[in-house]
Amino acid sequence: MAAENVKSFFIAIDPARHRDQLILPRQFTNRYPDLLGSCVILRDLGGRLWHIEVIRSEDRIILTTGWSDFFSHHSLMFGYMVIFEYRGASTFLTSILDHSACEIHMGDPGGSSTTSQPLPSFQITMSAPRFCHRCIFVPGTFASTNLPRFVNDVQIHDAAGRVWQIGVDSRANGVVRRFARGWEEFYTTKNIRPGDTCVFSLINGDVPAFNVFKVAVGGGEQTMLE
Repeated sequence: MAAENVKSFFIAIDPARHRDQLILPRQFTNRYPDLLGSCVILRDLGGRLWHIEVIRSEDRIILTTGWSDFFSHHSLMFGYMVIFEYRGASTFLTSILDHSACEIHMGDPGGSSTTSQPLPSFQITMSAPRFCHRCIFVPGTFASTNLPRFVNDVQIHDAAGRVWQIGVDSRANGVVRRFARGWEEFYTTKNIRPGDTCVFSLINGDVPAFNVFKVAVGGGEQTMLE
């Protein structure tokens, strides 16, 4: 899919707000106000199609009838991430990340079994002077295997739905070397400090996009940066 045709967003699930209906991010709906009709189709990774009624309230677009069925079938929980990638004709391909940043796959379309497959990721402990607030170096093996060559920037999505554009510097062969322009603002805003360990999980490889999780002291629990 060409980069200019990719239209995607993600939502961090809170059952208290999202069980019965889902308000689409204003950043997406303001940019593409006429993209959706009165019904959208959600296609999950198991191949099942979900027809969801759309209502418009002032300048918001809300998924209503049918959304609760999608929510229940996929056993969405607090902190899960649902990624919506627009595929045309009011249809989204959806994928779901659990608390470990693994992608959840449903079994057969009528079943309820799930398996988790880790998304490509790399981990960095911030330490001066190499990993400072100005830039971070991306492991070469990860970059050459998972990122397209000669890209100008990547995206970081935070838990609030904001998208951060981060400029990259590349090696002569086009392999991404480091995250640079824009990284300092993200680093400062998210209160990252030397000694913090962060996991960068790739959620979209065509237009490189990441979720970033901070690892708790002592390892183990990961929390997506808000």
